[in-house]
Amino acid sequence: MEMQGSNIPVPSSAISAASDEIIEFHEVDIVTPSQKLLARKLSCSVVQGKSLLLTCPNGTGKSYVFRVLRDLWPAFSRRVTKPSEGMFHVPQSPYTSLGTLRDQIIYPLSREEAEMKILSLYKASNRSSAPELLDDHLKTVLVNVRLVYLLEREGWDSTQNWEDVLSLGEQQRLGMVTRLFFHHPKFGILDECTNATSVDGEEHLYRLAANMGITVITSSQVSVRVIPANCVKGLLIDGEGNWELCEIQH
Repeated sequence: MEMQGSNIPVPSSAISAASDEIIEFHEVDIVTPSQKLLARKLSCSVVQGKSLLLTCPNGTGKSYVFRVLRDLWPAFSRRVTKPSEGMFHVPQSPYTSLGTLRDQIIYPLSREEAEMKILSLYKASNRSSAPELLDDHLKTVLVNVRLVYLLEREGWDSTQNWEDVLSLGEQQRLGMVTRLFFHHPKFGILDECTNATSVDGEEHLYRLAANMGITVITSSQVSVRVIPANCVKGLLIDGEGNWELCEIQH
């Protein structure tokens, strides 16, 4: 539905109220910059431990909901509640950073910041042990996502043009490592970020996220390949303002 003149809603002043335990849309209009209404008075909540699958026909609003969550687009009408921290977005198109294999996993942290994070994680006080602790931890993460062969082939300190070295599926799995399994947020916002991996690989990554206590909001086209572990609700948006929330039976 195209909106014109006085019918255009006003961005809410109550956007992004902080809550560490929930992501919630309360009667929010999802509106494009060209003033097309994609979802009218969208209301749904995602609590920790109960993931959400967002489905839409291609080009009708999946990524737009995520843009509102990331504050790239304003929320219209009522309120969006989300954590002040502990929420990571993994895009459909993976990106690689300049640097080593290690840098790909710890991005956007520097090596020193990553080492301090690991010391805190393991409650270690010996600063000299940080490099070994970090590399051991990163190796475990690579093993878990079935990418340890990259370490065996390249080594930690190899600097490559990673977009050329890695397949799209490998880049997507490495993106999951970077955003989810190293940083370990409470909520993972996954924008079709596993569509170049195998179905078996996608199921494996979702199980890992669930086992780590990471609640995901993931998107897919209407033809869904894999339902994430612990996913209890499905949200269908048709791109014309209508939406439907339903229970998912595994």
